[in-house]
Amino acid sequence: MKNTETKIILSYKPNTTSLRDVARICGTDHHRVKRVLEANGVVIVKAKSKPFSEDHRRKIGEKSKGRKTNLGKKMPKSSLYKNMAAHIRFDVTSEWLSGFSDIEKLKFLNSAITRRGGRFDLSTTDYVEYIEKFYDDCQFNDLYFSWLISQKNKWLRPTIDHINPRANGGENAIENLQFLTWFENRAKCDMTQEEWNTVKANIKDYLI
Repeated sequence: MKNTETKIILSYKPNTTSLRDVARICGTDHHRVKRVLEANGVVIVKAKSKPFSEDHRRKIGEKSKGRKTNLGKKMPKSSLYKNMAAHIRFDVTSEWLSGFSDIEKLKFLNSAITRRGGRFDLSTTDYVEYIEKFYDDCQFNDLYFSWLISQKNKWLRPTIDHINPRANGGENAIENLQFLTWFENRAKCDMTQEEWNTVKANIKDYLI
């Protein structure tokens, strides 16, 4: 083992020294420290935060003098729509987004179509159709407002379901999407809507 690697391993004290501490001691960078520790099977435990010294507190106070803060101020609603338009992956304008007055509901609908794992890799045209359909959709709104009233009970959270499941060849076409509670969506699993309706009609047969 190289001398530097040995020094890194000996200098690291879980829960006491941080990776950056070790990097300073060994004259290297914290990325290398992490690689060396992991390669040698050392479990990395985040070091406890060190208290600020009085000198550090004084310097922070001096730098903060006269600094303006937005604490307690609300961002204008028009700015919220502009911010949303700048961050979502679809080519829509803030003016179009502002046509939907409940911005929190709009944020929720945006969060429901995550692209993680390629699950909802929609085009801008699909996105526009999606928002225009579900923003005023009765089933979605019943679930959404019931979830809010429940203080965001996780079992009641509205989630997107494929009416014809993807495991059965169902696609992301808007007409194949609906919102169900998290609980019902998990229970429906890979059943078609017809199969799930049959189960729900005979639900007692499936319970102890």
